[in-house]
Parts: sequence; C-alpha cells; structure tokens
Amino acid sequence: MSLMRLKVSSALLAAFLIAGSLPVFGQSPVGIVGQAQFQASQAAIQSGTAENAKTRAASVAQAARAFEPVKIPVGNKDWTSLGLSLKKAVREGDHLVQTLKDGSKVTFTVDPDVQASLEKMLDDYNVPHSGVVLIEPSTGKVKAFVSHTEGKPVVEDLARKSLAPSASVFKIITAAALLETVGIDPEKDTCYHGGKSGLSQQNIKGDPKRDHKCATLGAALTWSINSIIAKLTYKHLKKQDLEVWAERFGYNSEIPFEFPVEVSTAEFVDDPFERARSAAGFYHTYLSPLHGALIGATLANDGVMMQPSIVEKLENASGETVIKFTPHVFKRVMKKETARKLSEMMKQTTTVGTARKYFRQRNAFPRDIVVAGKTGTLSNYNPYLGFTWFVGFADRDGQKIAVSGLVCNTPTWRIKGPFAASEAVRQYFSSRPAESDEKVAALVP
Repeated sequence: MSLMRLKVSSALLAAFLIAGSLPVFGQSPVGIVGQAQFQASQAAIQSGTAENAKTRAASVAQAARAFEPVKIPVGNKDWTSLGLSLKKAVREGDHLVQTLKDGSKVTFTVDPDVQASLEKMLDDYNVPHSGVVLIEPSTGKVKAFVSHTEGKPVVEDLARKSLAPSASVFKIITAAALLETVGIDPEKDTCYHGGKSGLSQQNIKGDPKRDHKCATLGAALTWSINSIIAKLTYKHLKKQDLEVWAERFGYNSEIPFEFPVEVSTAEFVDDPFERARSAAGFYHTYLSPLHGALIGATLANDGVMMQPSIVEKLENASGETVIKFTPHVFKRVMKKETARKLSEMMKQTTTVGTARKYFRQRNAFPRDIVVAGKTGTLSNYNPYLGFTWFVGFADRDGQKIAVSGLVCNTPTWRIKGPFAASEAVRQYFSSRPAESDEKVAALVP
C-alpha cells in the first residue's frame, strides 16, 4: 500500500494547539477535523458559554479543513520502484547522491565520512554480520545507515531487518512501563538472587531466604540485572501493560521510512513467569538496528519519536526540487519526565556499568561526550551466533545523536555491538563543532 505525506497548514496546527492536543498518527483528514471540532467545543464549554463554544468550534473547523492530503512519492513502494539504493550513491561534496532510473536525483541525509569509516571498521574487523545506525533525535534524519555481512548465510540490509533478539535492550521498554504506568520509585531497592544467565520461577517470585542482594531500578539497567526486572514485572505489570508499551515504542507496527523496514516484534504469553522473562530480554522480542536507534532518539528527544528519513531532497530530471526534508513527529511514546528519568539512569551504563569499557574507560573516546544507553547480549545455538547490542544516545553540549550498534558473532570474534556504537558516536562528533541541534519536538505537548 502506498503511503501519502500529509500537508498541515499553520492554521491547522494552531487549531490543535487551541484544542489542546495533536492528531493521532495515521488518522484520516475527516477524523482529524472531527477531533478538532469536538476538542475545541469541549474546551470552550469548560471555559465559557455555549455560544462561545459554538464560535470557537466553528473557527477550529474552518482551520482544520485546510488539512488536505497531498500524494507525493514517499512510500516504501514508490521509492523501491524508483530504485532507491544507498549502495549506488556517489559522493558529491559533503553529500551522497544517487541518480535514479527516471533521471531524478536523490541527496541522502547520511554523513559520507562517518558512513565510510564505519563500513571500513566492520570490514577491517571481519565482522560476520552487523547493523549500525545514527539518527538525529530532534529531526529523525539518518546520519549513518550501515549494514555489513560476510558470514554464512549472507544477510543483506541488516540495519533494517529485525532478525536479532532485542535481548536486554527490551529492559528500556519495561523500565518505562514501571516508571510511568506503575510509578515505581527508581531509587527504591529490590532484593533478589540469581538470574544472571537464566531466570527460574524462584528468581522471579523471590525468596526472602535467598534474596540477599538489593539494588534500584537504575542499577538494574546499569548492570542489566535480570532478576530485578523480571521480579518487578511479575509483581506489577500485566500482559496488556507490556503489549501497550511495546507498541508505544514501535514494536508490532510499521515504521515509516523510505526503505522497507521489517517490523520489530514482541510477543507476550499468558504464563506470567515466561512473560517476566520476556520483559527482562529473554527472547520473544526482535528488533532492527534502525528501530533501536529510534528508541535511543526517543529518549534523547524527551519521549517524542520522530519519523526517520534518509532523503534530504529529491530533484527531478530538470533539476527542480520536488521533495525537501521536513521533520515529522511520528508519535509521543512517553512523558518527558519518564524519558529524562530513564536517560539519567542509563548514563551509568556507560560510566560504571556494562558498557563502561567501550565509553568511559576507552582512551580513544572523548571525555566531553555524555552517553546514555543499554547493552544487550543473547545467543543462538546450532549453529552458534552471538548477538550484542548497544542502543542509546550521546550528548555533547546539547548536540545529540542517537545510536544503535548490533554485531552478530561466531565463537571467534573481534568486536561487539557496544564497540561499534562507541566508534559510530566518536566518528560522528570528530568532525563537528559543538552546537545545539534544533528542537522540533517542542511543538508536542
């Protein structure tokens, strides 16, 4: 099914700001007009007379009718038919550019230097399979989009495929649910035992006689303590809670992008113990590197997920610009307070936690860059393939970049996902002056 980009006038945006909310992503123009009328009417009734309500609703409805669908070739099917391919792009100045088969020209958003450096790194280290993605949190621009494969079987375009288990990266989603839905105190200790490489029912339910170690939710993210995440899930989160939060973060739904992206999946069974294991990252959820970077970008952008894009502009055969990049909000995933609490807790992962040797303790990594994130490790057997992740974001003096690094290794390996992510961040900032990126998400309540 082809997609359409929707043009919203400044009048309509003002109408929704008056009404007090933004339209739901994917809602029809008719539905949005009706939503605007209803919300404005309700707001006016609460603040004044019925006559005021009618006047205000009518003005909003007039503005809302300026919302018109405009069909332009931005859907996956359209771009695919045009032959869009980053592999066929050539460098022109500071950009990668591809001439399509109809004579039109696409300028990509990716940074050519960073893209080339990451491709060379993965090739030099003979990585079997990998996907590394960088995204500007406030705009959704993809600044690096690297897939690498030289193992058997060959896995093409891994950066947009959800072949790897989410592993402990899914703890981010569970922690958000615990903070926002349950209201868990992130500084309160939970006592536990075991669970390092597997979770028994006793680990999940807890045992006062054996639960001698205690730590906070923040520490559970920092050190990826499976027992705490599983125990809190078992006690506080229902199946529906996990399903809702997984979908809020983009699981089980399509991600709008110029290239087709495999849907990241999350399945939660009725068995509460197995469900708790899933919440801690033990299988049943799968993630693409592009989606991983979007999760990191959402945290950096105060809970707002922007629509990712890899196209800076499209020029027709006559050289006229027919499409130019404009940031679009995909969805609000969580409250600003939740995103900031999570981000603050996840900074410890790179300073004292599971990713410390790839960031704080790595001599080559700049000390003025603050990184928040989550690692993930899980393996398949027969044949063995080890999946290692890092998902998060980096901040240097207000300039932010989200990163996702996935490396899939055989028993003989040289680098892991967190190293690939660390190098991606280092390369990104190495040629950039410190400056704050634009805040598009400020329009979202």
